[in-house]
Amino acid sequence: MKRVLITGGTGFVGSHAVEAYLNAGWTVRAFIRDPNRLVWLSNLNIETAVGKLSDRDSLKRAAEACDTVVHCAGLTKALHKEEFFRVNGDAVRDFAEAAREQGVRRFILCSSQAAAGPSCSEQPRTEADEPAPVSVYGQSKLAGESVLQEAAGDMEWVILRPPAIIGPRDWQFLPLFKGIIKLGLYPKFGSGRQLYSFASVFDVVKALLMAGTYEGPVNQLYFVAHDEPVDWQIASQEIAGYVNRRVRNLTLPAGLLDMIGTFNDAVASVSGKPALLSREKVKEILVSGWVCSNEKIKRDWKFECDYDLRKTLRITYDFYKSCGKL
Repeated sequence: MKRVLITGGTGFVGSHAVEAYLNAGWTVRAFIRDPNRLVWLSNLNIETAVGKLSDRDSLKRAAEACDTVVHCAGLTKALHKEEFFRVNGDAVRDFAEAAREQGVRRFILCSSQAAAGPSCSEQPRTEADEPAPVSVYGQSKLAGESVLQEAAGDMEWVILRPPAIIGPRDWQFLPLFKGIIKLGLYPKFGSGRQLYSFASVFDVVKALLMAGTYEGPVNQLYFVAHDEPVDWQIASQEIAGYVNRRVRNLTLPAGLLDMIGTFNDAVASVSGKPALLSREKVKEILVSGWVCSNEKIKRDWKFECDYDLRKTLRITYDFYKSCGKL
């Protein structure tokens, strides 16, 4: 039986990946920092390896006797640039080297569309486009992609670049749902005309599982996204409809967003907790769009997303509701 090591198992994408591989018949080992945080995994028949991404020895022990590594762990918020690059860049290199030394066959990295950068108007980004990340987060994810390819040697690798991921166990979209459901307000950023690619978490983990079993050409990079991009102004109407609420736009001009980001960064430097809406996040919000093409993964893997936006939003709303968050 094949054994897979999955990082980020206590988090959003990683916990779903653990379940997907387990259901597919794999022996699953979850690499975790804190055994007390096995919220989503507590009742599953899995192995655990406790350690830190900064500890090369614990990475090597965790990868022992594993056929495949699925690396979902990473930072989406940080106080300093160095933190982003240490976790999203350097740790990927260390992990890849440790996995290669332990004889791991394939290393799968869950990266981000942020590594590629935004799209120009409505022209989707493709894997062949030169990366142009606009934030430190995107730069650090691109660094992780680069060091994996350098460190892999004869170990196979697959890099997946999902866009915005939506689904149960995610808290990033909760403020948006709360604003719409409780206040009837949709925050309209900048021009408000941007389009965004998205993917349900269930489709992302479907791709992560296929990456571990695919027997065709490897050492490839793929976007994983639904065919249709999102206009969040229209999506807000869908969310508001769950509670029969009328939703209004709350327009936030670029200058105001920059001021909010600057203020949040100042508060974060005092509190020691990274801000959700930082100046770096504002950079990503104000670009012309975040649309990526899924043609390559559809062509190579015959991959299709099973969850459209309406279905994904409803499942996410039901999850927030069941947790008492709405």
